[in-house]
Amino acid sequence: MKKIILTAMMTVALTVNAQTLMIHEKGGIARYNAAMVDSITFDEQAQMPANIPYTTQMTINAHWCALGTSITYLNDYDKQGRFEKGYMDRTMDQLHFAKMTNQGVSGGCIRSAYDKVIKADYYTIEHGINDWGQFTPVGTFDDYKNRTNNGSFAYWYRMVIDRIFAVNPKAKIVLCTPRKAYGFSGYLPSDCMGDINGVYLKDYVEIIRQIAQYEGFPLADFYAECGGQRDLARMSMDTALHPNDEGYQMMANVLIPALKKVITK
Repeated sequence: MKKIILTAMMTVALTVNAQTLMIHEKGGIARYNAAMVDSITFDEQAQMPANIPYTTQMTINAHWCALGTSITYLNDYDKQGRFEKGYMDRTMDQLHFAKMTNQGVSGGCIRSAYDKVIKADYYTIEHGINDWGQFTPVGTFDDYKNRTNNGSFAYWYRMVIDRIFAVNPKAKIVLCTPRKAYGFSGYLPSDCMGDINGVYLKDYVEIIRQIAQYEGFPLADFYAECGGQRDLARMSMDTALHPNDEGYQMMANVLIPALKKVITK
């Protein structure tokens, strides 16, 4: 069993459940396996043991607007209790924005984000999976640069970003590639690397990566870092589109460092 020693300098609130002891300090949150703790001692001189898992929480006096698909929308609007937290709430556990607004659209393509842009300080854009599933033409990077009005994914991505800067010229933006997915009752191919009428999810991903590089926006690369064919079913509530808790945590782990790149105090 383990003895926890806390310094008297801390302001501490203890929360215990069957598995976890969470200690909320001024600087962040430390988590312990409750089954391994048999006593807590307050000590003015003691230091926190170096091997204790510790997560700092950053408070940001700003407003975060999350634009996205049902993967974003379900963070606040899951009616079935299928998961504990979405990727935004998990991100907020570490990056505590004063306000977070969920502007996700269930079934939404990138075009749907245009009318969901509101005034905020920070924006994330999570789109691409439904554009693939619903046959939005990918377009080219030149369509983005030239605002070529051809209804393509690249064109509407430009329109959404222009809309954000029209609402707030000082906005900070993080782009997100779509998480890999497959199946979902035939909505997508049975292989996450498969095609729909000769078009691949990675085609949308590459446009987003090019935009991020061109504009100097940080990129949360969910496509590259949030699972593949072998483990998507395990990390999804369904086979295999919407993340479960494990899948959402992986997304948060990728998004947090990308957001930190643009956060100003």
